[in-house]
Amino acid sequence: MKPETLLVTFVLVILTVTVPRKWILLPFVMGACIVPPDQRIIIFDLDFTTIRFCIIFAILRLYLCNEVRRIKWNAFDKLFFTWVIVGAVVYSVQWHDMRAVIYKSGVLYDSLGLYWIFRMSIISWDDIHRVVKMFAISAIISAPLIIYERVTHNNPFAHLGRAFTVFHRGRFRCEGPFPHFIMMGLFWASLIPIFVSYFAARRSKSLFFLASVCALICVILSGSSTPLMAVVAIAFFGALWKYRGYGRTIALGFGAMIFALHVVMEAPVWHLVSRINVFSGSTGWHRYNLFNQFVKNIGEWFLIGCHGVEHWGVYKGDITNQYVLEGVRGGALTLIIFIIMVVQAVRITGICSMASRNRETRILYWGFCVSILGHCVSFWGVSYFGQIMMLLYFTLAIVSFAAERLQVVSVDTSKVAAPLATL
Repeated sequence: MKPETLLVTFVLVILTVTVPRKWILLPFVMGACIVPPDQRIIIFDLDFTTIRFCIIFAILRLYLCNEVRRIKWNAFDKLFFTWVIVGAVVYSVQWHDMRAVIYKSGVLYDSLGLYWIFRMSIISWDDIHRVVKMFAISAIISAPLIIYERVTHNNPFAHLGRAFTVFHRGRFRCEGPFPHFIMMGLFWASLIPIFVSYFAARRSKSLFFLASVCALICVILSGSSTPLMAVVAIAFFGALWKYRGYGRTIALGFGAMIFALHVVMEAPVWHLVSRINVFSGSTGWHRYNLFNQFVKNIGEWFLIGCHGVEHWGVYKGDITNQYVLEGVRGGALTLIIFIIMVVQAVRITGICSMASRNRETRILYWGFCVSILGHCVSFWGVSYFGQIMMLLYFTLAIVSFAAERLQVVSVDTSKVAAPLATL
């Protein structure tokens, strides 16, 4: 770890243990938006990044300061835990190697630790507003730095770790403090619907309008098709606000259209992915080939996954699809649990966007629902790693918060839930 990064990590750890409890997530947001994730300290062959140091000190602080609250774990919480634990167990069995156990132990530490801290910290809408404002301010600060990176071709975050301006397939692609330019684009793309929902709900309109613009700038300067397609999908889903009660009909109609295309096309319907090339040098064909080989070789990965995909003819064994990654690393069981989890996440937030008592809260729930739908689209073009995983866990913790609200809402949600029951 660089001395500068070590200093930043020390400051963030101090903030973690000293700030008022309501601000305990501030160091996590700062760490995700500032520090490149490659920087780490190795202790007994265990890698500790800035975020991992914040996790352990946040847990210690909550216990030692008697700030732990009792959480009534709901069905969605249990679904999340099942996903990460089953994935870890199957992966370890598949490789049958201590290195695999150590790697998955680190993944469990990150996922369970972050999720527990988020659930412990998010008690009310005020807590959510506070964190979203942190992300909004981070977007406003990040955009000028990303513009500087694009103009000068020098990444200002390089002082804190491995961060470059990438010249890839004929284009400069900015990545800021993120491990890859696609991850940077998707990180900010996933926050745009949340920022826009806050703007529409008339909460700090100037802040969230500016944050939305800055996040979009970061997406564009990533120079990647996947984040831009995610933004297009997010805009489409956001426009369905007035028709969200017909989610079941829309989902069935979309499924019927996909099936019809699959029947009439000479190639499989997922061949359409190969045609998505917004920027020159995009790799749409690689993504098609990856999924096509995934389907063809289902017998190899179905039970407990497999040891990679390069032997399928996939270029460098690069798995650029989250759904494929879940199957390859955790078999069909992990993939099915993952799909059920994201479907339930959409369903819960969609129901809350109609069942909530006031319009402002309905809009905010819809913003999170659209963000999750954006993730579902992004999963087709990339497998997540780095800081965006923290954002995903935060969003899933919001879903669990929403599930709690559903249990106490005083309206009959059975009629509201019907249109979304099969989402």
